[in-house]
Amino acid sequence: MRRSIAHVTRFNNKPQHFQESVAEHSFFVAYITCILCDVLSKGGEKVDKEKALTMALMHDIEESFSGDIIGPFKHRSKEVNEAIKKVNKEVIKEVFDTIPSSLSDHYVGLWNEEGEGKTIEAQIVKKADKLALIAKCKEEIKAGNGFFKKTYERELELLSEDDHDWWKKIKEQFLPEK
Repeated sequence: MRRSIAHVTRFNNKPQHFQESVAEHSFFVAYITCILCDVLSKGGEKVDKEKALTMALMHDIEESFSGDIIGPFKHRSKEVNEAIKKVNKEVIKEVFDTIPSSLSDHYVGLWNEEGEGKTIEAQIVKKADKLALIAKCKEEIKAGNGFFKKTYERELELLSEDDHDWWKKIKEQFLPEK
């Protein structure tokens, strides 16, 4: 088992009042995923909570090799984004090389599924990832750190505009008032 994501700092290009590791971030994504799954299930949506939680815990696990590649760089161009995705797909199996291959294959499959974002579980994790990001930004802003304001506003706007049917049903419960 690798613990290196516990030592990878997120937002390494911004001054922070509260540093956050990738492992801490993954915990909050899983926590929010759990809540989203419960709210959706109570509203009649069919969601595999265990699958979504596992995806949430694994969603940034490749950063144990790459570190936290900041969004503005990662999304700078289609070519850069595709190159990063290609390398991640090549190294992801190494993350799980110390566990039985059947489990490794299962986790790699879930990691790939989350990355594709086609299933409701993958979409939930992606929303939880964004909600964890805006919560982190809000925490920094409240502590007087204006470096996170632009990211907060951009991500909040993107979440507000998202048009997945399941998200439209519940987003008012999760988005702060503007």
